[in-house]
Amino acid sequence: MSITTTIDHAHGMIIATSGPMVTDHDWLWLQAALRSLVDSGLAFDQLVDLRPVKDCRLSPNVIHLSSKRPALAPGSRQALVAGDNLAYGMCRMYEILSASRSLKIEVFRGIGAARAWLGLASGPQPEVAPNKVAAHTGVVTIRS
Repeated sequence: MSITTTIDHAHGMIIATSGPMVTDHDWLWLQAALRSLVDSGLAFDQLVDLRPVKDCRLSPNVIHLSSKRPALAPGSRQALVAGDNLAYGMCRMYEILSASRSLKIEVFRGIGAARAWLGLASGPQPEVAPNKVAAHTGVVTIRS
């Protein structure tokens, strides 16, 4: 599985970063993880970084299915960043299919534009070991 999710409580942000291959299973895992966070009362924005993807194995059926049930709280913003053309196309499909939902979804080619849209400062983010809490930053990282 190839998605790492970081929850940054201080900035009200969930950052998901993919590995070089993303599959239907990875995408569904991410959606389920986000729903469990929302169910626990978290209403954060999200940045999904798919720039590392070299092998996109997302199916249109899974994108369509996940667009029917939003994984984030109403009014949340979700920025998807994809460099690979297929991943970019799948993200655009998700954005279009989700248009009638209460989320604000944008797809970007560059991380800087996505971070600016989300109101995040540019530059490197703190590194946190998987499954550890960094008390000084309020960051928790979860690996799929």
